[in-house]
Amino acid sequence: MLDLSLPSGLRDLLPDHSAHLAELSSKLHDVFSRFGYRRVFLPTLERLDVVERGLSPAALADVMKFVEPGSGEVVAIRPDITPQIARLYAARPDALPSPARLCYDGPVLRAREARAGRPREVYQAGVELLGAGGASADAEALVLLARSLERVGLKAPRVEVGHARFAEAVMEAARLPERLRSAAWEALSRKDRAALAAAAAKGRGSAEAREAVPQLAGLFGDGALDRARAIARAVPEAAASLAETEAALRIARRRGVREVAVDLGEARGLGYYTGITFAGYAPGAGAAVARGGRYDGLLARFGRPGPAIGFAVDLEFATQALERVNGRGRGVRPRRASARGGRARARPR
Repeated sequence: MLDLSLPSGLRDLLPDHSAHLAELSSKLHDVFSRFGYRRVFLPTLERLDVVERGLSPAALADVMKFVEPGSGEVVAIRPDITPQIARLYAARPDALPSPARLCYDGPVLRAREARAGRPREVYQAGVELLGAGGASADAEALVLLARSLERVGLKAPRVEVGHARFAEAVMEAARLPERLRSAAWEALSRKDRAALAAAAAKGRGSAEAREAVPQLAGLFGDGALDRARAIARAVPEAAASLAETEAALRIARRRGVREVAVDLGEARGLGYYTGITFAGYAPGAGAAVARGGRYDGLLARFGRPGPAIGFAVDLEFATQALERVNGRGRGVRPRRASARGGRARARPR
């Protein structure tokens, strides 16, 4: 008998749910366009060496790759669209002068399940601002993200801001032993203050830096910036990251963005974030509906150095939030869980 189930981690989107995703994408692109971002369509396949330039070694473990029958080249199904944008920007300076404001949508596919309840194929819509740095560009991305979440009708959306280098500066100043660094970062991702304190006690850095490590777990919520300022005074290496974050927040707030939270102890990334990071949240979504940040080192890997910042909206999570709030059915036909594994998982951006 023919097995009509899908490969592990993939699913069908039925008409109603597909219509919701298409409507959501259309609304997002309406906002992107009003901010001056121009749409590009990118191929699903890339040469593996291009993909390898754009991702960290850990992220490369999620890449689906194979040998193309016609050419014998090793190609990959894109696990992330941002490196493709960087490749396009480097390849076509004639058509894409700096700064370039580009937007896109489409699926990305990962080889492995990454989070409970999430498929391996994720539909995204996003923007990239290439060739523009500084607080003004950071604020532009924050404002655009906030306006995008408002436009699609999410209830009480909230933007959370962090910085890829703040916690890293503190960890480096504490000079943790090599064998403890991975465990410390894992503890930070769990906001485990006790585990961070235990790791910091074995550091060889200044007493101020070692004392600051467990405090990273509390750099969110009310008063987070005040606590971060205290850490930056004790650990001067972290001061520049905090200044960049605060400068972007000041401009974004002057432009009307109010619902902004801060988490300077976040510990995530795809291996290319270098500055301010942000995420968008909304009631009803199982996780962040959008993620992004500054990635000033990525463009140089493709031969056209320059600053860059962007974000991607997870259309599935955003649709999930809208449908739960509005009480509508999902219209998704999930793949049956196999005997080897549970439900499919994936991560945005």
